Amino acid sequence: MISAHLKTSFMLRRDERGMILIAVVMLMSVLALLGTVSMLSIRTDLLLSSNYKLSQEVLYVAQSGAEYGLNRLRAALNVSGGGTGTVVPPTISGYTFENTGSFLALSGGVVQKTLTGQFAGLTAYCQRYVITSSVVKDNTNARATVVYVVEDQSIPLFQFGVLFDHDMEILPGDSMTFNAAGPIHSNGDMYLNATMDIDSRITAFGNIIRNRKDSSPGATGTIRIKDAGGAYQTMTIESSTPTWRGDAEATWNGRVRTGDHDIQPLRMPLPAGRNPIDLLAKPGGSGYSPSLSLYAKSGLRVIKNSAYGDTSRFHYIDKSGNTIDLTAGGLYPDPDFMSTTANVLYDWRQGVLMDVVSIEIPKLKNSPVAMAKLNDPPAGGQAGLLYVSTVDGQYTDPAVRLTKGGRLPRVADGHPFSGLSVVSDRPVYIEGHFNKDNPQPAGIFADAITVLSENWSDANSGGALSSRTASNTAVYASILAGNKDTAGSNYSGGAENFIRLLENWSGKTLTYSGSLACLWEGVQRPWGQASTANWPGTGTVYNPPTRSWAFGVSFANLPLMGIPNVRGVQRISWRQAFN
Repeated sequence: MISAHLKTSFMLRRDERGMILIAVVMLMSVLALLGTVSMLSIRTDLLLSSNYKLSQEVLYVAQSGAEYGLNRLRAALNVSGGGTGTVVPPTISGYTFENTGSFLALSGGVVQKTLTGQFAGLTAYCQRYVITSSVVKDNTNARATVVYVVEDQSIPLFQFGVLFDHDMEILPGDSMTFNAAGPIHSNGDMYLNATMDIDSRITAFGNIIRNRKDSSPGATGTIRIKDAGGAYQTMTIESSTPTWRGDAEATWNGRVRTGDHDIQPLRMPLPAGRNPIDLLAKPGGSGYSPSLSLYAKSGLRVIKNSAYGDTSRFHYIDKSGNTIDLTAGGLYPDPDFMSTTANVLYDWRQGVLMDVVSIEIPKLKNSPVAMAKLNDPPAGGQAGLLYVSTVDGQYTDPAVRLTKGGRLPRVADGHPFSGLSVVSDRPVYIEGHFNKDNPQPAGIFADAITVLSENWSDANSGGALSSRTASNTAVYASILAGNKDTAGSNYSGGAENFIRLLENWSGKTLTYSGSLACLWEGVQRPWGQASTANWPGTGTVYNPPTRSWAFGVSFANLPLMGIPNVRGVQRISWRQAFN
């Protein structure tokens, strides 16, 4: 019995061992299967991760290619008459761009429209382009396509309240309000200080800085800028703040933006090797280009120039280059609207006596031959565009003065056109009211521009400031000129002193309405005269007026100005295209 029991017990244990072995084998099989699945899963994850990395990598390369194309397009369109043949994909090692022949394509034609976005509300001539950047990573199947829709926006310059091609500074000594219908824009940095209210949109390609540019540190005063709802918001941040991009949007609802918001510079397309100041050049002068100079767009040129032989008198030149007789007869004597006086006006900022060519506006209006020529500009020119200059070396310190210009030509008064624009490669002085009576389209384009009040006297010009007392004066015109930029402790005078003054304006009002464009420094050309001197400060050269300034010229009035547009290429949209 015992033996049988033991035998039975041994057989049971052997069966249990068999069951355990089977269980162990099954468990190992399951574990092996799980391991295999896990390895396959890991391998799949690695492959997916690798593929994702490759897809993201090639997407970034495609986007960089589109961005490269956009920058090449901007550079190409900054050259007057420049083609877009240079807008091609980049060369990047390890990658191949597949669509070199269709990288850039036109989209529709030129359309005149009201802009939205960065320069909302302005009218521009717009041409859209499509940039298609398709790239494949070499020796892989990884590829991506990015499509940019961009727009070349050609904007008439004088829709801007203020536009500076370089750094802009606004540091008024007294409180000031910029009632700007058009935006304020800088292609460089913008420095804001002191106390002022700004009603318009503000943009800068560089930074917006709540301080001075010169060596006098410290923010002063209170600056308030209107938001989209028309409420003033105090400026307590600047673009050096890490959270600037979002904070500026939240504070001003898109009305204060910098390069951090993709603001781009706006520049005039120029022929290769030319500068904006060459707009003022005359034949035989440095920088002259018929495709750029306003001389070539005017119907009447009043000039003393060796190119016309006799430099002892003025020559009156029509659009074809012919010398014309503006009088009832005689050997081209100066008509009665012209006069020349040497060493007559002392400019305290320059520290020199100016040799002045004066143009009396009422007598110009009464010259039927002059008005007919002004109304007959060359192809591509503008009616009412008068060019005035003197020969280099004819006078030591030549300048042009406009007098009695309170009422400009008007069709309603029987003239063939309305308004007047005056261009000179010399400094221009505006004496007394200009275009005050029923304002017409008007522009003054010169090396530098000084306003002399209704109370100005040449006899007192060299005397102490107390003898140069201004009276209330109004100027309605768009102004294009240069200035002397801030260097070290020498302040440029800022936008508030872009219009120069030589009188004691304390307690008097200078009313200005128009558009201010500062596109160069006066040292760029040897004939640049008045924009080379530093801002002198107050107390000797002038005392500031109460500035009643409003900015902006309606688009309907712009054609008379004869000035080129500024141009910028904006990204409208982008997307990833999937084949």
